[in-house]
Amino acid sequence: MAKIQEMTQLSPTMEEGTIVKWLKQEGDSISPGDILAEVETDKAVMEMEAYDSGVILKIIQGEGTKLKVGEALAVIGKPGEDISALLANLPKPKPSGGAEQTSAKSFPSPSASIDPGDSKKGVVSGVGETKTSSTETKISPSSQNLVPASNSPNQGQTAPSLPTAERTNGTSSQQRGTLRVLASPLAKSIAIEHGIDLHLVIGTGPEGRITKKDVLDSLNKGTGGMRVGSEVPVTDEIVNLNGMRKTIAKRLTESKQNLPHFYLNVDVNAKALESFRKEINEFQVSQNPNSPIKVSLNDIIVKATAAALKLHPKVNASFQGDSILQFGRVDVGIAVSIDGGLLTPVIRDANKKSILQISSEVKELAKKARDRKLKPEEFTNGTFTISNLGMYGISRFTAIINEPESAILAVGSVEDKPVVENGVVIPGRILSLTLSCDHRVIDGAVGAEFLKTLRSFLEKPNLLLAVG
Repeated sequence: MAKIQEMTQLSPTMEEGTIVKWLKQEGDSISPGDILAEVETDKAVMEMEAYDSGVILKIIQGEGTKLKVGEALAVIGKPGEDISALLANLPKPKPSGGAEQTSAKSFPSPSASIDPGDSKKGVVSGVGETKTSSTETKISPSSQNLVPASNSPNQGQTAPSLPTAERTNGTSSQQRGTLRVLASPLAKSIAIEHGIDLHLVIGTGPEGRITKKDVLDSLNKGTGGMRVGSEVPVTDEIVNLNGMRKTIAKRLTESKQNLPHFYLNVDVNAKALESFRKEINEFQVSQNPNSPIKVSLNDIIVKATAAALKLHPKVNASFQGDSILQFGRVDVGIAVSIDGGLLTPVIRDANKKSILQISSEVKELAKKARDRKLKPEEFTNGTFTISNLGMYGISRFTAIINEPESAILAVGSVEDKPVVENGVVIPGRILSLTLSCDHRVIDGAVGAEFLKTLRSFLEKPNLLLAVG
């Protein structure tokens, strides 16, 4: 009997997926475990396996289609089997491609115009936004004039034409060049002096004439447009959320709302840390001049953090509702920025690995993240996360905890700052760290002790040799 191959949930957070490429075609024989297609989830491009044996009788959805988990992709059955009844009973999928269809009343055309002086009617304030009071605004598909929808006898009639001077407001730059502006000589003079486009100024004088006060009000409010003669079209852009961005928005909103965050900050003297890194890299070059593993400061920070977590298990923990789970493993997630979002590949048992092993693994996982090739086991079930924005010149910042973890470390850049040593002010190299904590799990003193240990490891990195 023919069966439906559904969109499979390929990761814990996956709610929908896009078919990137079909690897099997209609008529192909398949067995459980065969790879049917490549699917882009909210995290990566992943392989979708078959769960039944048979022949692909029908591919229902083509490449590029976005579907929710559980929706039908294909029909698998015996050769020659009649599947017409099965196909007829399938629910019709919603339109794919990411963007939901929006009505004209929600997102009017940028060129649609309305009487700017009548605040009781719908006022178009920008692409993607229509403000209305008691009257709902609609757009005539043919003329793009705004039509008030109501129960009055005049329903369906377009707004009455206005004098030329009044109708200039809200028109396109090409239209404005051909329309006459009614303005007093003084108003024109002030507009020229300050580079104000009179087409964008609403006149309050007789027959819509622009007065001195209108120009000055426009200047104060910043609504007078740009200097005439240097106009550049300005348009709003609607960027539809991809699956990854939706997941990030949902999970971080829930984390910020549900977890009682508090923050601890510490400055680290990074001179010894930078020297330690330099010594490692010089040693690597001496051992393998052609392809040395280049260690970053972040690689050492990962190792030091993992060592500190092993000594402070209360930070390496998760809130479980009526209990707290203290992890025996130390799996450190590294936030990696990719096109369209953020992923956190995980270094498993980071406390047991050398700095060189961590460095090599971080580079490999970061590349897979940017190529959208991470497997679920490579970015899930971490116990702690590190987010480093130092390479972007960010001095310090606070990060949102990645649930169900209880803490995240925000790493800033190393900066030149004066420090005091033995009562003398000398040039220093300072690294700022900020720990975000879930107060349900971590108390202030616990977080402070963790940061104290971490700072010791970073200011005296040779201590890392003592903890493995």
